[in-house]
Amino acid sequence: MPKNAYLVSALVATHALILLFFTSELSINYYEADLYFNEQNLLHYILHLFTAIFGQNDFALRLPMILMHTVGAFLYYDISKSMFKKPSDQVWGLIVYLLLPGVNSAAIMVDGAGLVLFLLLLFLFAHKHKRRFAYVLLPLYVFVDPSFAFLYLAFSFYAMEKRKTLLLFSSIGLFGVSMYLYGIEIGGHPTNYFLNTLGLYAAIFSPFMFIYMIYALYRTGLKEERNILWYLGATAFLFSLLLSFRQQMKLEELAPYLLVATPIMVKTFLSSYRIRLREFRRGYRILLALALGFLLFSTLMIYMNKVLYLFIPNPSKHFVYNNHVVKELANELKASGITALCTQDQRLQLRLRFYGINEDASTWLYTHKPFAVSRNVTIRYNNVKISEYYVTKLYKQ
Repeated sequence: MPKNAYLVSALVATHALILLFFTSELSINYYEADLYFNEQNLLHYILHLFTAIFGQNDFALRLPMILMHTVGAFLYYDISKSMFKKPSDQVWGLIVYLLLPGVNSAAIMVDGAGLVLFLLLLFLFAHKHKRRFAYVLLPLYVFVDPSFAFLYLAFSFYAMEKRKTLLLFSSIGLFGVSMYLYGIEIGGHPTNYFLNTLGLYAAIFSPFMFIYMIYALYRTGLKEERNILWYLGATAFLFSLLLSFRQQMKLEELAPYLLVATPIMVKTFLSSYRIRLREFRRGYRILLALALGFLLFSTLMIYMNKVLYLFIPNPSKHFVYNNHVVKELANELKASGITALCTQDQRLQLRLRFYGINEDASTWLYTHKPFAVSRNVTIRYNNVKISEYYVTKLYKQ
């Protein structure tokens, strides 16, 4: 049995169990509902496979993402092992990865980020152990998601430095195919989203981790050997910043490229820490404590987010509000014998459909009280009123 095998398995299994428990705390949001009912892509069919087996519920909806994350965590550990000499460093690298807010979000939210992250890790694992199989995956990915254009772009730069002519032209060709199929949306009036992009990256990594991640990429680019992880992270980050001067980027498509480069950040910190004498390490210990403190706080806020309603005057400003309310609303409606109604908010209508509330024009759901006889439905978390609705039957039966 390899070193750390039991510890790594315990860490990943514990994290997966926490994620499974957390599925009961969320409702489907509009983008997830749109993906489930209207999109025609790989993730759409995966979701329908799981709901066909386990039923149309939150557990079945989020289980594919959790499974991909769990397998991906083992792949990440194997990929990063070669960058660390000490077994304890390998475990610390995995712990940092599992604590990153962006990783936790990708593991539980149903969107392309979790799938892209898993497929990136699968590709990197194959590239490390079975390079021919990895190169077979490259052309297949072009049909999965538009963001894999950045994989081909990163490989183009990697191939140029390594002087791999065939890989260079193949990557450029696949990048061209991806651009032809999907393109990059550059229409509309130019708007600067540079600060928004930095803020979102800081939320994905937590502020201190993000700052050190950028430093690690910069330092490695100048002084260390640039491996494929560096090219993936640096390419996606730099291009996202450049494009953010013109338009808003979908960071859920680009963040996985920076997340897989996390071992570079951990290695850079450990190397800088150990190269100094003990009496000169105090600053690094303070930096580590602050970084891990913010990281733990950011991740805990994801799992304990409903507590924040106690401190937010306007519940709709809560950062997970779009993944709350609807499941509880559907349960309240079913408890009142209502299984079909209409709402003026078509996004809410689609979300309710996932929980078995169909469309029926004889009953309407309002956010204000239109008639004296309208029935009130109030959703509360921790005794705090989160949302209020009114149900009105237009036709008596």
